[in-house]
Amino acid sequence: MQSSSTASALGADLHTDRDGAATVDPYVTEQRAKDLTTRRDSQSGPDRPFKPAQLARIDEALTLASRETGLLFSVYVGELGTDSRATAEAMFGKLSGRHHAPVLLAISPAQRRLEIVTGGESARRIPNRVASLAALAMRGSFANGDLAGGIVTGLRQLADAAGVA
Repeated sequence: MQSSSTASALGADLHTDRDGAATVDPYVTEQRAKDLTTRRDSQSGPDRPFKPAQLARIDEALTLASRETGLLFSVYVGELGTDSRATAEAMFGKLSGRHHAPVLLAISPAQRRLEIVTGGESARRIPNRVASLAALAMRGSFANGDLAGGIVTGLRQLADAAGVA
């Protein structure tokens, strides 16, 4: 039996399903979406949206979240195609082959899409409500142009909810 819930708050439509995955349409302006993918300096650009310091923050958050919880946290930033949910679930399927409890944050700034996908053990430890709240917090950072900060915030919230392994 599949369940899903939808909530609307602070200008975002959140959709979660029984696996704890959340989809958010943050209503980011077109200019803000361009700002998230345009060149900031010589070390970042559309094909490299993060500066080295931002990558280090994301890497640290991923490492700590995975180490503390025993779940495999992964982040994808890029195009998700016309069916962002299906694309994220396909990526999640590949992670499931490598680990018994993956968590995927799939983000497409240009499409203004965020998918949080969990399953099995990770779905039991990260309830739908928590995934929705993490998506909302991430959306706030994304709307302010802080893609890396939003990812780190989401990882921390999800890891805190999952608890210690």
